[in-house]
Amino acid sequence: MGGPEGEGPEGATRPFSGVSGTTWEVYLYVLTSREPVGVRDVWRGLRLSSPSLAQYHVNKLLALRLVEQTPDGRYAVAETGRVEALRGFVLLRGRLIPRLVFYGALVSGLLLAYLLLWPLNWDFRDLAVLAVALLSASAFFYEAYQQHRSLRKIVQKV
Repeated sequence: MGGPEGEGPEGATRPFSGVSGTTWEVYLYVLTSREPVGVRDVWRGLRLSSPSLAQYHVNKLLALRLVEQTPDGRYAVAETGRVEALRGFVLLRGRLIPRLVFYGALVSGLLLAYLLLWPLNWDFRDLAVLAVALLSASAFFYEAYQQHRSLRKIVQKV
């Protein structure tokens, strides 16, 4: 049926195999850190009750091969570890940004270029271009907002 733990029938990573809410928060903390973190960094950063609780969750992530230990004893996200729930996000300067934001920005940029470079006659074509571009950009940004909000909901559902 399924492959190794964390993999589905086709070898695709399942979203949250063996990851509880706090472990998911620890994974996001390690992922969004700009450099490898230690157990005490996780403990302080997430305000967990004790360093041993932070170590417990880091060990769970190590067992799932989502994080790996660096030579100096700190932890970083494993290059091979994939979490399907984060497929629609881009990690940029320590922040998870939904990919849809970039699509919305592209459509908005094209609309701006159209408004600045094309002489508007306010005929049917101009109105159609404006309507389609505004609706598209709005849809992209709204869906990006929903996708970003879903990260917090995932922690609660797991």
